[in-house]
Amino acid sequence: MAKKKQPSGYENPRSAASKPTPNTTPGTVRPSATRPVDTAQRAPVRPTVTKPAETPELPIERRPVAWWPPAILALLGFALYINTFGHQYALDDIAAVGQNLFVKKGLAGIPDLLRTEFWHFSNISLGYYRPLSLITFAMEQEYFKDNPNISHMINAGLYGVTGLIVGVLLQKWLTNQTITAFLIGLVFIAHPLHTEIVANIKGRDEILSFLFISLMLLSYWKHLESDSPFWFKGPVNDWPLGGILGLFSVVGGWVIGSSLMVNTLGSTAGGILGVLIMGALSGSWLGLACASLYFAFLSKESSIVSLALIPAMQYWFARRNVWQSLISLWPFLIVTALFFYQKQKMIGTLSGTPPIDWANYPYAIEKTQKSTMFKFLEYYLRLLILPHPLVYDYSYNVIPSGGKGDILTWAGFFTFIGLVWLAWKGFMKRTLWGFGIVWFFVTMAPGLGFIWFRGGIFAERFSYAAVMGFGFILVWALQKLLVRNSESSPKPILVRYAPLLGLMAVVAGLYSFKTVERNRDWENNFVLFNSALPYAPNSCQVQRHVANEWIEKGLKDRAKADSIANATNALKPKPTVEQIKKAQTLIDTNIAHANKHGRWALDHLQESTRIYPSFGEAYFSMAYVFQKITPNVDSAKYYYKQTIRAANAYAPAYNNLGVIYQGEGQTQNNRQKLELASYYYNRSMIVNPAYVDGQNNRANLLKAFGIDVKVLPDSIINKY
Repeated sequence: MAKKKQPSGYENPRSAASKPTPNTTPGTVRPSATRPVDTAQRAPVRPTVTKPAETPELPIERRPVAWWPPAILALLGFALYINTFGHQYALDDIAAVGQNLFVKKGLAGIPDLLRTEFWHFSNISLGYYRPLSLITFAMEQEYFKDNPNISHMINAGLYGVTGLIVGVLLQKWLTNQTITAFLIGLVFIAHPLHTEIVANIKGRDEILSFLFISLMLLSYWKHLESDSPFWFKGPVNDWPLGGILGLFSVVGGWVIGSSLMVNTLGSTAGGILGVLIMGALSGSWLGLACASLYFAFLSKESSIVSLALIPAMQYWFARRNVWQSLISLWPFLIVTALFFYQKQKMIGTLSGTPPIDWANYPYAIEKTQKSTMFKFLEYYLRLLILPHPLVYDYSYNVIPSGGKGDILTWAGFFTFIGLVWLAWKGFMKRTLWGFGIVWFFVTMAPGLGFIWFRGGIFAERFSYAAVMGFGFILVWALQKLLVRNSESSPKPILVRYAPLLGLMAVVAGLYSFKTVERNRDWENNFVLFNSALPYAPNSCQVQRHVANEWIEKGLKDRAKADSIANATNALKPKPTVEQIKKAQTLIDTNIAHANKHGRWALDHLQESTRIYPSFGEAYFSMAYVFQKITPNVDSAKYYYKQTIRAANAYAPAYNNLGVIYQGEGQTQNNRQKLELASYYYNRSMIVNPAYVDGQNNRANLLKAFGIDVKVLPDSIINKY
């Protein structure tokens, strides 16, 4: 018995059910879209909604793809970020690349990257296991050595590939609706909310996560529509996708297996085992889908929400029933269990221990997570529709806590209830907008869960994948409003879609313009931090970040002054009076600039501590100004100790106090101060065992003076 084919394409059940059988009797009046007209020949019959056929048999009908939309999306995605190619490292790039010693090792650091927490070298245990993006950074370090241009190019290239995959996937879902699929992809690719992900190198974890989720969905769709589960037995035009993804999986199997199993089976045996596992998976579409999910997990654990997209895709677009859609999850659940087992074994935790931090986790301390989550929902929806202004940081106190008396909290609550009700309605009727709402909720779950469970802050990057859900709803709404089908006088498709295409050209144009403009803010830290100051003046982090940039400029001014002084003193024969006067003028000018930049830094730091009085890192920066730019040893000591009181696990404060006491001890020949220096070096290593400066300074002091003090009485500590 031949297998039944499922209906192709996305169908709107309402419109399908409301089309009556045409009546050819002369003078007939065309019935309304909602109710048939009574006739004399037959009694009124209440119309019934015809449910779309749901057949469990596979394969579904193979759906063709027009290649011009994915190609345009890919080129546009790459082109929008060309102006980032000259950019430097910014924000979290420094921690992810510059300060990650395993990344700096290049290929030799890959085994360590697969065994450590993402923020390992920042002495933070958030339970983040995301080695894949760090591995790509290590590869770049191996071959290009601290070249941010290459990293920005790779980010733009990966974003372009994402546009290509999304373009193909949307056409698979929306067969014979090429324009609709293209416009949804266009909203996703052009949207300015993506600038934080693509223009910031560290955002590659998010790019890779969504890219592999898209590949998983596309591979599984290929599984649904294939007569054979093996891609190499299908049409030749399926071979490029299956071959490239299979090759990547096998190479990834070698790298991961040889790194994870080096202490048990050995590097070579582990690599062979990884190749065998990935090779077995890579022969079939279902296996490739499972491998893609695994790589999505290695990119970012929040990819777990994509498990909900697999049955949603089948229910809406493959017309399978709920049970058929859900039961198909079993192989992906196995992959999920294996990944989280790997994570537990590698870093020893599944959840980590978020710090008590007013700047980044204020709502947990205020115990307003739930109410603030509804408030955040309003902010996310607003930025999806109108992405301006965009700010890299929303830490304390850019968005004050939500509460019972807060209007935005209540607006978010009722918006949430309304969207849940609409999602249910859309689910029951399989509407396009219903899928968009479900996609939005699923992909926003990590961002909203971050505030609900951890009390964390708002971040634009959390809406990266959710933009596509917004695209579904926007394009559906505009299509309903602007596209009219006339059966009496059918028009060419481009004529019918002309109003929609015109409006979407304007929307995409504005989004693209904003994207390119926003990219410029990510040029470097100085530009980025100052760009946020007008829009987030109440952010303690923004104030501190701007101050730190002025500190950097002050340090350069001081270095210039010292360089001029050293060069003048080194002149042979002795410098003339004229040379000394000229040099002194330049020295005084640079010192004046340094003092000015130091004052500006202190102004921002004082504002930062006004917003957040216990902000240890701001006190640290104050101390650094007095230590390095406008020298005042007593003030430097005072603010380093303030740092320790506010943030007793901040290793650099202990280390810098040690440097000050060592300098004084050597100058004054004071052994107690040298012992204090050793004590503070050891304290820096206790609070952060991976802190290299503390290790080196302790070792040098021990070598020079034979002093290694781990404990001192309070009388000595407080004396100086």
